[in-house]
Amino acid sequence: MSDLTRRDLFLLINLSHGDLWLAHVDLAGAGLAHINLERADLRKSNLSGTDLSHAVLSGAHLEEADLSHANLEYADLSAANLVHSDVRGANLRGAKLEGATTGGMEYDAATVWPNGVNPEELGAIISTAGIGTDRRP
Repeated sequence: MSDLTRRDLFLLINLSHGDLWLAHVDLAGAGLAHINLERADLRKSNLSGTDLSHAVLSGAHLEEADLSHANLEYADLSAANLVHSDVRGANLRGAKLEGATTGGMEYDAATVWPNGVNPEELGAIISTAGIGTDRRP
């Protein structure tokens, strides 16, 4: 994880009044359960292995974010932009995806989806590449 601590992140959120810009940040492996990142800009951020269970990410920009092996159980991703994000091995059980933009999300056999969600109907793409493989040109 970068030098940004959970306490620093909470301070930033409280001072930002929403629309927090954290693009390209490295929060890999961070414990951020129950955090409110509504409308945050997390484009191309490294959130691999991060605990975002029960997090509020509604309206967040997660384009091309690395969410591989992240715990997004019961996270609110409604109206979030997840285009070309990497959710291989992620746990999305119980996550809210209503209104989310999901085209090109990359998943694998280990990805856990909410009940009744068909990833292909979301425009997600099954991957056979290994985690950590650079999948972008």
